[in-house]
Amino acid sequence: MKTFEIFSESKKGQNGRRKFKAILYQIYPDSCVDEENEVGTEYNLNGITWLKEYCEKALPSIQGMSLRCEFLDEERTELCGHGMTDIVDGVPIFENATVIGTFQEGYIDEVELPTGETITACIGVGEIDSSCYHNLCEKLDENIANGISPCGSVEIMRTADNDGILYKYGYKEKGRIPTEFIHSGYALLGIAPSDKTAQLVELNEHKEETKTMTDAEIKALVEQTVSAYTNQVAEINQCKTDCESKIAELNQTIETITNEKNEAIASSEKIQAALDALQAEWDELNKKWDALWEEKQALEKALGEARAKERIGELNAAIAEFSDEEKTYAQAEIDAFNAAPVESEINSVVDKILIGIGKKAREEAAAAVVAEQNAAKNATVEDIFSVIETTPASTEDTNIF
Repeated sequence: MKTFEIFSESKKGQNGRRKFKAILYQIYPDSCVDEENEVGTEYNLNGITWLKEYCEKALPSIQGMSLRCEFLDEERTELCGHGMTDIVDGVPIFENATVIGTFQEGYIDEVELPTGETITACIGVGEIDSSCYHNLCEKLDENIANGISPCGSVEIMRTADNDGILYKYGYKEKGRIPTEFIHSGYALLGIAPSDKTAQLVELNEHKEETKTMTDAEIKALVEQTVSAYTNQVAEINQCKTDCESKIAELNQTIETITNEKNEAIASSEKIQAALDALQAEWDELNKKWDALWEEKQALEKALGEARAKERIGELNAAIAEFSDEEKTYAQAEIDAFNAAPVESEINSVVDKILIGIGKKAREEAAAAVVAEQNAAKNATVEDIFSVIETTPASTEDTNIF
């Protein structure tokens, strides 16, 4: 397996966390211990001989252990070292480190490295907070897909019952065997590791001291100190080189972005000028449209008035032969025609007048017939055989006697 694995996209959880698995360190066989010389004959580049017996006792301390890293950039994708800044009262201070996840458990198992070599290793599994460190997870996915596995470095500390980490035969520069310790953290590294499988930071380690030191011991201590200092300087120089490279990349990116921004501003100004020209042309066309529309409305109004006068003239000509009294038969139709002469019919007005005239003629004819009949009924026939009365003459005129 890779020294560090993060689960694929298909196994992402819905809670904003990503599962991961990491090799903490390689465990060596018990047969590598030289009891006569009290030293481990197989060890990692840090000089530690991990034995299964003692590592199993420390497995519970992996649960809840922090997964940390030291970021070099604001995007939080480029890594550096442990981020340790000091040790206060025997407790390491990692003020430059960021906790990005948590280990849930640890176990020991046989694993096959990308090189094809099979080793016994202490393995830790846990979750990364992918919601907060999305860019980092994307970068890890990309690197792992390209066969670039991030380096890791485990951190161990003394147990609560001891003043420092205990070793089987005491502290030795090479072949020391930790027997009592706890796992305190695991850092993802961006710098070159000193262990092919993982790195180790020993904190609060317990070194057996004597009141007097031989020249050889003093020399060894000096060499150890110088070696540690040299390694630290090399790590710092590497970090400085990485930082300078990143700064150069950032400056180049800033320059590129600035140029693109200036080009975008110039392009946006051209676009705005074109938009302004189109808007002016649009406004001018709207003015012409409004003027033409008003002219059309005026022409339609004038045409309507002309057609109305023409139609009224045609109506007046059609009913000119009728008297004013006869025109009253169709007065309602005449008024309606004058109100809407274009939509109205002249024939309907004429027909109404003719109907009125015909109706009156029939009424007059009928009245004459009735009057004639009534006159005939009321006429008196003189009786030639009736008594004729005469007025007696005055006695003065007729009396001869």
